Amino acid sequence: MLKRKSMYGLEIEMFTLNEEGKLVNGASDILNAVKGKKIERYVRKELSQCMIELGAKEKRTIRECGLAFIENLEELVEIGESIGYRFLPLGCHPGREIPKLHTNVWYDGKKAVLGKDVVKEGRISGFHFHYSLPEGIVGKETEMIKRIGRSKAGSIFIQQYNFLGACDPAILTFCQSTPIWMGINWAKDCRVLIYRDLKATKADKVLRGIHYYLPLFGSFPGYEFTVEDIRVMAEKRKTEWLKLLEQKNYPTNEIAGYPTLKFMWGPLRVNKIGTYEYRGPDMNNPSVIFSASRLLYHALKAIEKRQLDVLPSDIGIEEPFVLEDDTIYVPPHATLRHLEHQSVLHGFESEGVHKYCSNLYSLVEKLAKAKKHPLLKEMIDSKKTVSDEILDMVKKNGYDINAEIPEDMLNHISLYYADKLSSELKNARKIL
Repeated sequence: MLKRKSMYGLEIEMFTLNEEGKLVNGASDILNAVKGKKIERYVRKELSQCMIELGAKEKRTIRECGLAFIENLEELVEIGESIGYRFLPLGCHPGREIPKLHTNVWYDGKKAVLGKDVVKEGRISGFHFHYSLPEGIVGKETEMIKRIGRSKAGSIFIQQYNFLGACDPAILTFCQSTPIWMGINWAKDCRVLIYRDLKATKADKVLRGIHYYLPLFGSFPGYEFTVEDIRVMAEKRKTEWLKLLEQKNYPTNEIAGYPTLKFMWGPLRVNKIGTYEYRGPDMNNPSVIFSASRLLYHALKAIEKRQLDVLPSDIGIEEPFVLEDDTIYVPPHATLRHLEHQSVLHGFESEGVHKYCSNLYSLVEKLAKAKKHPLLKEMIDSKKTVSDEILDMVKKNGYDINAEIPEDMLNHISLYYADKLSSELKNARKIL
């Protein structure tokens, strides 16, 4: 086993609301309000002017990082409320407001390539799980994946990378919080539908993801079997993005100088700071975020400590996440993509997705015997996520979830979850 300090970190994105629950462009006011305060270093702007990103310093354990993160979030909520803003911890605002976008060379490049679709990206938010890579994978000076040859670190890296990929449909399901997009119930996870290379149909309408025609950048990347393949694919993404910018006559001099890993912004990336960055799931209540993070954290630690192999195999189709000897069997890529689609559209209503989530939960229970994840077990037993809660709320208020939902109901949903954030922070403390 490698002797190293496994570190955990996370980032979240939240929307700024007014006191009626409506989406508003409050990012600049928030950024000004935190200036000179301790929290300033952890608060950053995002593409959208209605969104704020919050992080915390990486720590050795989920508990250490989580408690520091909760302190940051409590302070941010207090600052926001003092100037009339609420924060929405969901993957998108269900309403129809169109936010303004920030401008810089990177964001403007995205606008040049994606056109009007870039506004869709400004209306979705997620949480990013960080876990430190084995040492020696990313060069500290170059911020690029290194050629490493024979290496135990390289072997562990591949096993953990592929395990994170295999977890994607399950973690998406646990964290889904976006059944409504622009007033219409399109899917159980509209955020993932909007971001990736997916599409959904409803009557005579079609909704495509912003990377539907650019799967190299926004789709699930698939399994990899060598570090070199991941390194080369990172370079390919950079080359292809620069070509797309040139086709739009967008100047590329500055962007061409960025490290290759910056162009790896799909659901799973290798971050230039030396972490796996799993960025697939919706933003959600803090208790859900920490529960999902703990599941991934304990599994990744066990893979390294016990030197387990993660093997895509036909065995993984019927028995996903079965552990035999020192091998975890996961499904082939084609099955994974099918599960991704079923998760996005149907969530726990899909029997295959429900089984997949249950099997992942059971595996991690075995790998980390003393660690329990009651919130996730409750979801599995009830077959209910935050997305299901939201749809139930709409129905209880007398609205048809298959028709367009009125704006006042959409704002009511948002305000409910913004108000719930404080109590959710208390729940998250208990989990930690």
